[in-house]
Amino acid sequence: MMNLKLRTTNEPEKAAEFVASSILKQLKNGKLVLFFATGGSSIYVCAKITKILKEYPDKNLMKNLTVTLTDERYGPTGHPDSNWQQLLDRGFDLPQAKLIPVLTGDNKEVTIKNFNKILNEELTIEAYKIGLFGIGKDGHTAGILPESVAVNSTDLVCGYDTPTFSRITITPKTIEKLDEIIVWAQGKDKWPVIESLATPTLKEVGAPTKSVGEQPAQILKKVPLLTIFTNKNV
Repeated sequence: MMNLKLRTTNEPEKAAEFVASSILKQLKNGKLVLFFATGGSSIYVCAKITKILKEYPDKNLMKNLTVTLTDERYGPTGHPDSNWQQLLDRGFDLPQAKLIPVLTGDNKEVTIKNFNKILNEELTIEAYKIGLFGIGKDGHTAGILPESVAVNSTDLVCGYDTPTFSRITITPKTIEKLDEIIVWAQGKDKWPVIESLATPTLKEVGAPTKSVGEQPAQILKKVPLLTIFTNKNV
């Protein structure tokens, strides 16, 4: 059953401290952790998270941490629109952790196939699976756009072209396997999506009845722990 909490703030540091604390708690309990970082408006939060983890006194803990992405924009390794490259540009650096970038210099089909294979292996490992996600005003999350082929994909990873980017993203199938998700969602234009997510079930009387196809962020409700950091007073 989902445990949803809304936290009102416009300070990315608070979200970063929350995520880092959750990761460290699991690592200190001797667990492996698989962390899905994200791009877009949440990149600053991700960079802060890795800074906190890097500065943690017990460096050996990071050997049990694996970091990858929720989604990537396909192109040459290190291209300026790459989520991974933008994280690196923000100071992302965890030398003792296992890092899994999506882009490896292969063509798009091979890149998708390889990332799908890697996630299939990583998700079968007994680890605490946690992700930082953003949401768009259209209700998209990760690289899953409304009514896109990614919504109903039966694979762990889906790649498809959009007018802006050639996207490679984890799918709802992958998201459902996570133990905890933290959402960083700022801006008045995202408040209707947050209100819809805050509804316990889509069948509640008077509640918005958005499907995952219409509003992919609805899939986040499938995760046991969901915390949303928003500047909306709720």
